Parts: sequence; structure tokens; C-alpha cells
Amino acid sequence: MRLTTILRDYLSFTNDAIAVAYRGPDEDIARFVHVNASFTALFGHAAAQVIDRGVDLLHDAESWSDFVAAVGPRFGRGETGFAVEAGFLRADGDKFWGSVSVFMVDDPETGGWFYGASFRYISDLDTGKLSKRAALAERDRALARQARMDRERDSIQTRLFAAMNAYPDPFVIYDKDMRLVICNSAYRHSMSDDPALIHEGMHIRDVLRQAIRSGRMETDGSDPDTYIERVLSRASNRQKVEDLEFAGDIHHRVLRSYVENGDMVIIRLDATELVRQRRQAAAMQDRILAALNAYPEPFTIYDSRARLVLWNDAFANSVTDDPNELSVGMDVGTVMRIGLRNDRFPEAEGREEDWLRMVTSLDEITKPFSDIELPGDIHHRVLRTRAPNGDTVVIRLNTTEVVRQRRALEQYAARLEAANQKILFKALHDELTGLGNRRYLSEKFDLLVQRRALQGGELAALHIDLDRFKQINDTIGHAAGDKVLMDTAERIRANVREDEVVARIGGDEFIIVLHVDADSTRPEHLAQALIRDLSRPSFFDGRACRFGASIGLARTPLADTGDLLTNSDVALYKAKRAGRGQIGIFDRSDLDEVRRTVALADDIMRGVEAGEFVPFYQPQVDARTGKVVALEALVRWLHPKRGVVPPAGFLKVATDLDVVADIDRMVFETAIAECQTAFGHRPDPPSLSFNVSAKRILDAEVDEISRHAGAYGGSVSFELLETIFLEEESDSFLFQLDRLRDMGLSIEVDDFGSGRASVVALQRIGPDRMKIDRRLVAPIAGNPGALRLLRSIVEIGNAMGIGVTAEGIETPEQARLLAELGCDRLQGFHIAQPMSFGDLCDFLRRHGLRIEGAPPVRTG
Repeated sequence: MRLTTILRDYLSFTNDAIAVAYRGPDEDIARFVHVNASFTALFGHAAAQVIDRGVDLLHDAESWSDFVAAVGPRFGRGETGFAVEAGFLRADGDKFWGSVSVFMVDDPETGGWFYGASFRYISDLDTGKLSKRAALAERDRALARQARMDRERDSIQTRLFAAMNAYPDPFVIYDKDMRLVICNSAYRHSMSDDPALIHEGMHIRDVLRQAIRSGRMETDGSDPDTYIERVLSRASNRQKVEDLEFAGDIHHRVLRSYVENGDMVIIRLDATELVRQRRQAAAMQDRILAALNAYPEPFTIYDSRARLVLWNDAFANSVTDDPNELSVGMDVGTVMRIGLRNDRFPEAEGREEDWLRMVTSLDEITKPFSDIELPGDIHHRVLRTRAPNGDTVVIRLNTTEVVRQRRALEQYAARLEAANQKILFKALHDELTGLGNRRYLSEKFDLLVQRRALQGGELAALHIDLDRFKQINDTIGHAAGDKVLMDTAERIRANVREDEVVARIGGDEFIIVLHVDADSTRPEHLAQALIRDLSRPSFFDGRACRFGASIGLARTPLADTGDLLTNSDVALYKAKRAGRGQIGIFDRSDLDEVRRTVALADDIMRGVEAGEFVPFYQPQVDARTGKVVALEALVRWLHPKRGVVPPAGFLKVATDLDVVADIDRMVFETAIAECQTAFGHRPDPPSLSFNVSAKRILDAEVDEISRHAGAYGGSVSFELLETIFLEEESDSFLFQLDRLRDMGLSIEVDDFGSGRASVVALQRIGPDRMKIDRRLVAPIAGNPGALRLLRSIVEIGNAMGIGVTAEGIETPEQARLLAELGCDRLQGFHIAQPMSFGDLCDFLRRHGLRIEGAPPVRTG
């Protein structure tokens, strides 16, 4: 190690007096190689004066000798660092007492050692000498105390030996090599006729041989050496207690203990009288046990600490196959564990530890009686009686027959209760989803109202209605709809809390009622979570059933408690009016809207009964010739007070009322009749097209439709609305389309390019015609991108052999461009607006078409 390293790491950052010395491998005294300024200030030696001089420079002869005596042994023991106090000598000859901290570092390069030392001034030398004298005086006092303690120890030892010899029972100590260390007179006399033959240092084998020769010990018929080895085996195995029998029916109990140094201490107690009494007690116990074993049921006694004292054979057989597993002193927990291990307690199966804690608890073992079950459906009643001495006497009575009779009665009662519960559950729950029904909701709602009255807070109701559920039922089937409802129920369950009430109140309607704090946002957050979860599709037979949910939320105090559920329904209607997947929150102003909706619903029902829904016609012309070649029949409501009402004014409510199919049928039959009268005589009457939903297709009475369509001399088409998921429709939907085609009806796809129809859907459906959505037509003038898109759509239609109709034609330019692109039919306000049958006849007359049976031309 280099000196510079030591200086950098140790010496450079201290104000203490520091010196570094080096001692080569062949040198006796280390020589200074470095000192700092603090060293010069303390000792008066400049660095140049001490470098290369021995470290004894700091001492006179006496202090050097003391210093070497202090540090030499410590270095000899391998210590590499320590601190000592010593006397030191300054350059001017003054002496002082100081402390020095020393450390040693070997130098692998030279084989020598560096010594680093830091010095601190303590006192003048005289003070140091006084301290030294005081230390010597303290040493003398300590030696005197030690001498006094030695005398006291010798006195105690003498008294201890006397006491040992006065002790009447044998006492002996053997060392770890089994040689006698010390014994009392009683031990010597117990082992030999001549006590002098038993002496210190004698091996235990020789002691035992002497006892056998003297007749003090009996070998039970074994040869002496075998008997001795047996005794020594028990001792070497540290058996702490052993009973020995001597001649004359004399019995001793041997107590062994072991000291840390390996000594074995042996005390023998005369147990002769105890053994004889125990023998008599055993004979009495045998008689008692014989009597108890004659008792056919289990009998046992535990002491005050629940330890086994006495038992009969019936008890042993009740807990184990091997009666030897039981022993006196065994605690009740161990006895029960033996029973568990032997499968005696079937009632504990699967909960062994809990059962064990229960049956061994203080409450249980002090009960006057308890009932247990044994294998084979055997039952016992355990009776416990506390004796005056604290023992517990336990008797078991066989109660199997009683238990079986009671169980039969309980099972019968349980079946009745289960049947009642099942009936009650069915009465309160929806069979498909397992959620509550309307009755369940009513009962739970009343409880929540009571809770609010007692605890405060508010109530909130979420009214959930599935979007597009009817389409799933209509297109994929009711089994798929049931799967959607069950998935919906599970998703709702996953979001609600235990105290929140959930019920299914209709086909695809669900209600959740919550009790919340007045400022809680829980209802809103729950509604948002459900909107997310219910937007995920369900899967049925490998097909994705896409649906969503609309949710209406109402809460007190804005809504009265009695109107809460009604107002949540109002909020639901508000949500559905805003579009699918929305949350509507009730406001008092919504009541006005509801009243208007109810009035409109009543009016629609009246209008259906009065036949006020009629067809309006919008002509379609040949793109090349401008000739009227087709008519699209659109529904209008001829209201007695409001005049002509377009679909936007009634269709949503009519859909909720489920009367759209009735209106479509009314329009279909009226249009067929009117057009047959007006155009049926012509060799080329205009085609008629009608908008239809997937439900109308599936529910269609095909024979009835065919009969009406067959009454018209021209062709009849059904336009599939953009709301139909054409790629996902079921095989039954496609089958119905094929049936309609077989009866002469054409199939058109409406609003292609913006709805849910794709090229894949066109291939799957195979329509006769497709209509380009008006929103694609509107921007084509001056828009090359829009023009290219329309050209692609027309080319798709031409490639698939499908006729192409462009609707929404508003200008001559649009008509020209679409004709040039290849559309064979045009429809829109540029050609004609939807009009009544009478206006249609006037329009056609003006275009040179002769009309038979039409209303007369109006003149003003």
C-alpha cells in the first residue's frame, strides 16, 4: 500500500496529531515516515527532525517499556486497530499523559507494515501516574475480594458436602465420561456392602458391577453386562426418570438431570411404599374397569384440566380401532384428534380444525350435555357430571332412534319450507333471468321508502330499455333474444350493490332502485357504467348479437316518491328520443312532453282505427328518357285537424305502440288498390315500391301479401330499410325473402352507402335493385371525390347485375351527372315531391300519361 493512499484516505482531514510509521519485515522498531502540523505542535518535533527516526523518540525508557507492554500483546493477538493511554515525552523534555489510537496496515509490496496513530493530550504525566496508581490499588482490592469469595466458597462447599451426606436418599454426579465425580454416603451404601469400594473417578460400569455383586441390584435374569448396557443406554439417551427394583421388593425412582458441562446428576428416591400403594390401586382400578367395561355405552373420566383419567372399552372403541392409542393424562383435544384420524366423527369432515376447536372449548366441555354423530348414522347424547374433586364424568347414551325420528319430522318440515320458498321465489322473480319481477319490485320499493323515512337520504330509479332487442328477436330468433336478456341480467348484477333492487318488468325492460345519500352521484355513475357494459355484444351460436341500452333516471326529491318509477319511464322516453345509447334524466318539464306523447299516442290509435294513414307517391323516372317508370309509396297521416303529417310527426310513437306494421299494411293495400285502378290497364304500369322492416319481413303473411301484390298489373318491390343489419340476418329472414321473390316481388336495398348494407350484404341478399343514399348525391356537383365514390357504387351495382336508383335529386346538374354515371332511375324533388293519389294523377296527365278511373283534374 502506498503512503499517499494512507495520507489521502486517513490523514488529510483531521486536526488531531497524526503520525505514520513503517516497520520493515526485519526491523524491531517502526520509523516515522510522516507527521502532520498538529503532531509538531503537540510534541515539538518538526517533520524533518523525526522522519526516519524510531517511534521510541516519543518516550523515555520507563514510558517506552509501559507502552510496549500495552500494545505488544494486542498486535500479537492480531488486532489491527485499538486505542490506549500512555505517557509521552516532548522535544523539550516535558512529559504528559495522552491517548493514542493506532491502526496497522500490511504492505504486500515490501512485506512490512504501516502504523497510523492519532494522539490526544489528556493530562500531565503526574496525573497519569496517579491514575495508574489508583488502578493498581483497585486491582489489590479486587484480589482481596476474590480471596474472600474463595474462602466463602470453600465454606459453602464443605457445608454442601455435609448436607449431601445427611440426605437419606442416594445422590451422585457422573462426568461426561461417566466417571464418578461426587456422591453421598447413602449412594455408596446403596451400591456396595463396603462403601469404601465406591470412590471418585470410578466408571459407572464398575459401580453397577459392584452393586450386582453385592446383591444391591437385580438383573431380571439377564447377564450382568447386558443389564448394565441396558441401564447405560437409558442414561446415555438422557432418560430423565427411571424406576428400579432392588432386592426385597424395594423400589427406587431414579431422577437424572444434565449440566451444560456434560455432568449427569442422579438422585434416587425410595418409592417402595408408593409402588406398593399403586399396585393396590391398580388392582382396585382393574375391578372398577371390569365393571365399567360391562357397561355397553362409552364411559370416561377427565380430570379438572380435561386430561384422560379412566375409560371403558366402549369409549375406546368409539374413538379408535387401536385402544393402545389412548393413555392416561392425554388431553381431550388429543383424544378427539385420534377420533378424527379414525373417522369416528363424520360431522367434522371438511372442517376438522374448526370442529376440534369447538368441541374442546371450555364452553363445550363444561356443558351438562351435547349431541354427537358417529359413523353409520349413529347418534349419542353426551352427559357430563362434575365430581367434587374437579373430575368430569362423561357418559354417552345412544339416541339414534330418537334422532332419526326427529330428523324425519325436520326433513318433512324442510321440504314444506323449501316448497314454500320455491313458490315464493317464483312468485317474486323472473324465471328467465332470475331477477325480481314487478311484485318483487313493489315489495322492495316499499321497504326502501320506509328506509328513507327512517334514515333519510334519497331514492333513485333507473329504467333500462334495450336498443335493437326487437331486431334480434325478429332476425336471429327468440332463443338469441333470451340469451341477450340473460347476459343483460348478469351485467346488471355485476354493477349493482347488494342493497340495490333490480327487477325485470317487461320483455326488455329493467328497473334498478337505489337508496343513496342526498349528494351521491352513484345513480349517474351506475347509469354510465351500464351504458358501457350493455353496449358489448352477446354471442349466440357463434353470432354476435349487437344491442345497447337507453336509460331513464329519476330521483327524489325532484320526483315524488309515489311517482318515481313513472318518472323514470318518462326519462327513458326522453333518452330514446335523443337516440340510442343515451341517458335521460327526469325534469318536471318532461311531464309536459309525456302528456303530449300520450295525447299523440291516443290520436295515432284513433287514426289507425279511422284509416287516416294513406300512401303518398314519389315518382321515379328513367334516367335516359325521363319517363315515369316507378312509384315509391310513402306513408302520410291525413289528420282531420293538422292536415298532412309526415312520418317524423308520428313514426317514433307509432313504433313504441307497435302499430307500424298495421300502418304499413294499410298503406300497402291502399296503394295496390289505387294504382291498379289507375294504371292496371296499361301494358307497362309503373312499378310500386314499399319500405319494410325486418320484423315485417319475418312476420309477413306471405300468402296475403302475394294476393294483394298479384292484384296489381305492374311489379311490386319491397325496399329493405337501412336499419336492417343485412350481414347478420338469420337464415329464416333470407328464406322469407326467397319466398317473396318466388311470388313475384322484387327486393331493393334502400339508402346504400350510408346504412348497414355492404358489398358482402349485397352478395348475401342478392337484391334486384339498390338505392344510393341522398346524402351521397347532394355534394357531387363540383366535387370530384364525391363523383368518384358514386361511380364506384354504380360500377358495383352494374357488376352484380343490380339496378341502381339515385334518390335525392335536387338539380338538373345532379340528374345529368348521375345519368352519365350509369344510374338507370332517378328520384327526388327535382322530378317530383311525394304527393297524394289525386295530385299524382294530375302530375301524370301533365306528362301525357292516360289515367283510367282517376279523380278528375282539379282546376283551382
